[in-house]
Amino acid sequence: MTDAFDMPVVKPRSPWLALFLSLVAVGLGQVYNGQWKKGAGLYLAELVVALFMVLFWADFAAMLLCVSILIGYNLFAAGEAFATARKLTGYTLRPCNRLWIYLVCLAVSLGTGAAFERTINGWFFKAYKVPSASMLPTIRVGDHFMAEVLEPGDRLARGEIVIFSTPGTKGRDFVKRIVGLPGETVEVRARRVLIDGAPLDEPYVCYTREGILPVRDTFGPVTMGSDEYFLMGDNREDSLDSRWLGPVPRNRITGRAGYIYFPGDMNAPDWSDRLGAPLR
Repeated sequence: MTDAFDMPVVKPRSPWLALFLSLVAVGLGQVYNGQWKKGAGLYLAELVVALFMVLFWADFAAMLLCVSILIGYNLFAAGEAFATARKLTGYTLRPCNRLWIYLVCLAVSLGTGAAFERTINGWFFKAYKVPSASMLPTIRVGDHFMAEVLEPGDRLARGEIVIFSTPGTKGRDFVKRIVGLPGETVEVRARRVLIDGAPLDEPYVCYTREGILPVRDTFGPVTMGSDEYFLMGDNREDSLDSRWLGPVPRNRITGRAGYIYFPGDMNAPDWSDRLGAPLR
């Protein structure tokens, strides 16, 4: 870059600005230092590594390791930009040292990040925050949990906690447990779930209200269709589930709960024990 008299513009690089830019967008600090090829390489490498690591997010410990690696990578790139900028005391501005180029790099980074998040949520995993007590004691109000996005052919089993939606709830997602499978007859008698007439063992169930309530505690029998599931909340007295919504078709079940990645109640004595706990 030259001034109005075609004289090279010498402007030392600020190490702290290079560090900041690299933390904002990986590789941007290198572009600021005139090393646009290195910056592009660091950025593309991070993107490839992040996409590969998504495959291991089904396990909480693996997810933490992946996030730690990405953070470490970002810090390495920022540190490299900082160290390089300290050496560029006689730096001559180059064509890449323009504000609009920095803004384009930032826009590409933010846009790719948004696309990456949508890809994860649509194809691999989706994060949820629980607003109600319908799954107590397994899932508490405010818990953040990770769910695996299901493919149409993925098999489901009784007892699994799943995510589903219904046509009349404006796209709202629910989290409940599979109680009845396709072809089975489900009924509830005095709070006891019967499958084809046999009582179901449910150690996860709780009741937060006193007394027997109609519909909630006495229901059915109803027989599932060939692709229908009967879903119920673990907190049977405070759950909007298949007792009201009816059996849920398989194509409405979109996810399978994996683990709690951030428990909601930080004051709970078992908060650390629930961090990363699998949802069973």
